Amino acid sequence: MGGLFLANRALKPVGEITRMTEKVRISGDLTQRIRYHGTTDDELARLATLFDEMLDSLEATFEHERRFTADASHELRTPLTALKGRLQVTLSQSRVAETYVETLQAIEQEVDRLIRLSNDLLLLSRLDQNHDKGGFELIDLKDLLAATAAQIQPLADLRRIQLITDLAPDLQIQGSPDHLIRLFLNLLDNAVKHTPASGTVTVTAVAQRGSVQVSVSDTGPGISSEHLPHLFQRFYRVEKSRSRAMGGTGLGLAIAQEIVHRHHGTIAAQSQPGEGTTLRVSFPR
Repeated sequence: MGGLFLANRALKPVGEITRMTEKVRISGDLTQRIRYHGTTDDELARLATLFDEMLDSLEATFEHERRFTADASHELRTPLTALKGRLQVTLSQSRVAETYVETLQAIEQEVDRLIRLSNDLLLLSRLDQNHDKGGFELIDLKDLLAATAAQIQPLADLRRIQLITDLAPDLQIQGSPDHLIRLFLNLLDNAVKHTPASGTVTVTAVAQRGSVQVSVSDTGPGISSEHLPHLFQRFYRVEKSRSRAMGGTGLGLAIAQEIVHRHHGTIAAQSQPGEGTTLRVSFPR
């Protein structure tokens, strides 16, 4: 009887874990937790804690996917609704040729935005699933950054912005050229678009002990501190209407972060209102 009592007592947590697992499986409710408390050397306590941590991770992942799906649906619905409205208004009665041309031009802009959004969503999906496994190779970031800045230079000239590069020699890292070009095009394009006329965008790159540090700084209006923790979230915009007017999809910095993480690096933003913004990227050598 004593042995049976001790066995039942020892196996009781196993029954709790089993019942909780079955409950989660049937209901799909990932908020359930075991919260079993045992001694520090209790194997069952460690198992229950590991199970709770797994549920924490699953819940966070599913919530992330839910928000992403909802945001993507909203971003796609907005231009589609605009397209539908313009077509309905234009077709409601006969109009002069100039009106049809204006409508088609507006529709072309919305279609271009949909194409950019679809391409960004596809790239993010491939990065998330690690399907986009472009081969890494030895890259000199000085040459890559110089070429990327040259691509952005016409846009900077159009907006009367001075683009300055300060690139140290010997900035070699292992990486994907296509992804790194996309990364720095995103950062430079974002900096130029948010810098007023006669402002400055500066790109610096230096080699430090075991890493390469790249900074993209602008003299734009800056960003309030409450926005900084959310800058790399998907579809997050500091000024939503202004960002859309500039043709942004709200995914540029999210893509940049995914590319940096794929290269085992880090990216961070530093900004204050009225003092511009600096984005710093660090890659291991």
